[in-house]
Formats: sequence, structure tokens, C-alpha cells
Amino acid sequence: MSRLRLPLLLVVLAAVGFAPAPLPRKDRQRDDQADLTGQWVFVRCDTNGRADPPETYDRYRIEITRTTIAFNVGGPPAPIAMSLEPAASPPMFTWTIDRRVQFVGSYRLRRNELTMIFKMTSNVEARPKEFDGAPEYRYVMRRVSR
Repeated sequence: MSRLRLPLLLVVLAAVGFAPAPLPRKDRQRDDQADLTGQWVFVRCDTNGRADPPETYDRYRIEITRTTIAFNVGGPPAPIAMSLEPAASPPMFTWTIDRRVQFVGSYRLRRNELTMIFKMTSNVEARPKEFDGAPEYRYVMRRVSR
């Protein structure tokens, strides 16, 4: 019986050694950092590293297009001009009011959650880049529709 085991073992090892490699996984779908369009709701708002109470923002609805962001509390929202630079590291945005950059920041899109960290300045070099820090402002939003 031991004579049969060795050839059988060699056949099994040869078969396993020549087994086909697994098919490659499809690349993970990456979020399009240039596409923030849609309707959003706040999940969290922080000011200077401190969480704002939910009643200050839970009624807001945010509408983002390719070139604007508008905060709606019930009346007609006033769109703010928004410029995105998704190729920056991390991706960057500016908000312009009255033809002047008023806010600069960085953003991160993961699935349908958008985090924007920013400060009130026109100096693009001064934009916050650390999402784990305590930026002047942090908005965390969830997309509810496109």
C-alpha cells in the first residue's frame, strides 16, 4: 500500500502545482473626486475642532452642482460659486462670494460621504490639508440623491 501512496502523492502534488491562477479581481471602483453633484445632508459640523450641536445644521439640505454649492433651510438658497481641483493632494476647493474667494479648503469623497475642511481666507496656500486635525471648519455630509 505504501507503494501506491508515493505515486498518488506525486500525482496530487503535480495537479496542484499546475492549477490555474485565480482570475484577477476587478479594480475597486474609485470615487470620482470631481463629481460632488447631488443633494446632501449634514452628518456633522465642527467649528475649530468642536462639534456643533445638531440642531444648528440638521434642517439644512445642500445642493452641489459642478460649479456651485447652496445651503437650503427652506427658503430659496443662494448658490455660492465653487471651484474644485480634484488633482490636488488632497483635492482642493474654493468658495467665491461677490467675485472674491472667501473660503479655501480640502475635501475627501468616500462612497457617498463628503468631508470638507476649510477656513475663511482667500490664500489658497493656507488651506487645511489634515483631515484628522482641528480645522477652522469641518463639514461631513451624506449624499441622499444625485
